[in-house]
Amino acid sequence: IMASRRDLKKDIVYLYSELLTECFTISYLVPQCNQEKADALVAKIITNSYEFVKRAGRYDAKNNPKLVKAYYKKLGEDLLQDVLSIGKEMESLSK
Repeated sequence: IMASRRDLKKDIVYLYSELLTECFTISYLVPQCNQEKADALVAKIITNSYEFVKRAGRYDAKNNPKLVKAYYKKLGEDLLQDVLSIGKEMESLSK
């Protein structure tokens, strides 16, 4: 059973706020951090957060549960891939 859309949106915002906090922490505490890359990553995190929140609130097939389930499954997969790619970019900030 899927959680409510409101809870999903809150979870997305929480996840991206944690990524944002981590990015700021790296940029301030790691001396060899590339600040331009960090600033670009912050912008990417904020943009992606808004995109995923919008996607979580909008789906096309209201009357077809199979399509709704497939939509949210795809959303979860995309969210996971985005978070992993942002994590890899954060690792490269200090190199």
